[in-house]
Amino acid sequence: MFIGTRSTSTILEVLQVGVSELTRQSGIPSDVVFTSPYCDMQVQSAEMDKRVDKFRIEFKIKPDVNPNAVAEALQQARIPCQVRGMNEKCLIHLPSFEWRQLRQLLPVDQVLEQFAIHTLRSQSWKVLVQAYKRHDVNINKMIEIMKQRNASDLHLRAGTPPYIRVDNDLMPMDMPPLSAEDMQEIIYQLGSEEEVARLQAERETSFQFHAAGLGYLRCSGYYKQGAMALAIRIIPEEPLPFESLNIPDVVRAVCDKHRGLFLVCGTTGSGKSTTLAAMIDYINKTRHANVITIEDPIEYVYRDKKSIISQRQVGRDTFSFANALKGALREDPDVILVGEMRDLETIRAALSAAETGHLVFSTLHTMTAVDTVNRVISYFPQAERDLIRQELAYTLQGVVCQRLLKKVGGGRIPCVEILLGGKPIVRDAILEGDIGRLYSIIEVDSDMKSFDQYAVELYQKKIVTKEVAISACSNEEAFERIVSGIKSSEGRKILG
Repeated sequence: MFIGTRSTSTILEVLQVGVSELTRQSGIPSDVVFTSPYCDMQVQSAEMDKRVDKFRIEFKIKPDVNPNAVAEALQQARIPCQVRGMNEKCLIHLPSFEWRQLRQLLPVDQVLEQFAIHTLRSQSWKVLVQAYKRHDVNINKMIEIMKQRNASDLHLRAGTPPYIRVDNDLMPMDMPPLSAEDMQEIIYQLGSEEEVARLQAERETSFQFHAAGLGYLRCSGYYKQGAMALAIRIIPEEPLPFESLNIPDVVRAVCDKHRGLFLVCGTTGSGKSTTLAAMIDYINKTRHANVITIEDPIEYVYRDKKSIISQRQVGRDTFSFANALKGALREDPDVILVGEMRDLETIRAALSAAETGHLVFSTLHTMTAVDTVNRVISYFPQAERDLIRQELAYTLQGVVCQRLLKKVGGGRIPCVEILLGGKPIVRDAILEGDIGRLYSIIEVDSDMKSFDQYAVELYQKKIVTKEVAISACSNEEAFERIVSGIKSSEGRKILG
């Protein structure tokens, strides 16, 4: 790190700013070196956030100055210290002090300006951490605290204490700020040498860790201002059953289909993986099927029941989603789960698999069910879109979009929007390119739901507050309209 200073900046301000900035960026240091063309400083402390135990200043002295003069000037200023000269330089060792006492050392800066060969004002300083304050960090203890507090995510970054997400709210844990060295220790507790090397080389990576008896962790490593950081999501050891998810039975009914494409969509952290895991687990319990999953990384871990399940991780077991999808068609699958359709090649392969008689599940990061249909089509060049609309119209089993809402009394519940394929009215809208008509179809079909309708149901059942329900709707007017039982004019035309 480099610090540029003003013509009025004292070395004490350089010291304070440097330590504060390092603490913010990468945690509390215990040994820091400051270097500039005419002066070097070193500070050491076991509690650098509170005090400095050792403070050493080495500067180039004017040719005609004796180090004894420096010592005498500091003595007159009542600054206890040790001074000695060596090789045209002067070395000052200052006593320990607390940060609140820093101003009492201002005479030191004045002495340096008087005797240094060059002013130390308006200089650039290189600030280097030699060591950080160490903590007894233990990721397994943190995960236990997560479980106790029903947290979904854990954020670990140098310079701040650990944060957990409870009912979608981030809050700090009662722990000291982590340092860059703490973060490296945590990474080694979680990942193999290979994963750590991948993070160092690629600057971001995702991997799985099994905290036995607590759950599986989806660990996403990245770098923040030169230090390693982690976002961790806890995954139950067993997929949650449908009954506990509060998702309509029409979604579970898709699991009984034998071909087609079904998409679970929503923003990050909206429960997509949990819903898909429940669907795969339901198939596992009820059908004799060969299930192949392609994930990055693997999240839920399945054990064979009636079905056999082969889980493949991108980067470890296959090079890409698209490659694995193409290979899966030669592996006698009945059901294929694609963790995410993130590029054109993967979407094309997923549609092809669904079209050739397989049941394909996947996810997209979209906001509504209708947006999902539009997004899939928009991935393709204009010249191909008529053909893609046809493929999608005949293969789409449905789309469920999710948003997690805070429940009254704590916890979260999914608010869903459901579009079911296979119905002539849905198929015709996609074939004709009239995607906007799907909004009205969803609103009037008894098996489908819009976010607005589902949010109203949750509110009327007193599961969520009115404010929370409105936050899941397109707008407040739509909420009030549905509460009043008024259907849209387009919906009335379809009903008629």
